[in-house]
Amino acid sequence: MLQDKNIELSPIMEPAPIPFTMDTLGWKIVFSLLFILISYIAYKLYIKYKHNAYRRDAVSQIMVLKTQDKETTSSLISQVMFLIKQTALQTYNRKEVAALQGENWLAFLDKKLHKPYYLKHQEVIASAIYKNEFNNTGSFNFNEFAETSITWIKKHA
Repeated sequence: MLQDKNIELSPIMEPAPIPFTMDTLGWKIVFSLLFILISYIAYKLYIKYKHNAYRRDAVSQIMVLKTQDKETTSSLISQVMFLIKQTALQTYNRKEVAALQGENWLAFLDKKLHKPYYLKHQEVIASAIYKNEFNNTGSFNFNEFAETSITWIKKHA
């Protein structure tokens, strides 16, 4: 019988529910750290955006060249190659890039592009740059050349 009295316990006393508020110090610290982190990421993205302005400028200039008259293709090729050289000078070692010309320059471009495109059209590019003549061997397409150049500018580093 003594055991039966022990089984009968009084009801459990539950405390009042704790209200959920954001007024505590811990939440203020979390929100402050989150704000600082988001501000830092936004700042880094802005700096990267400003740093890549030269790429956007070169791409927009090539897009303008694509719309121009194709009768002066040798001049257009020269201008595109000039833009690529300017872009490379801003990214890579100036002494290394400035000294490159001809086949070495085209090999450098192909190496960064990870596919052989410029060396494949070496004769057309060389005659356009050095002789101001457009000697199409049949496989050269200026729009493809411009698109490949835009791809190189966007992904060169």
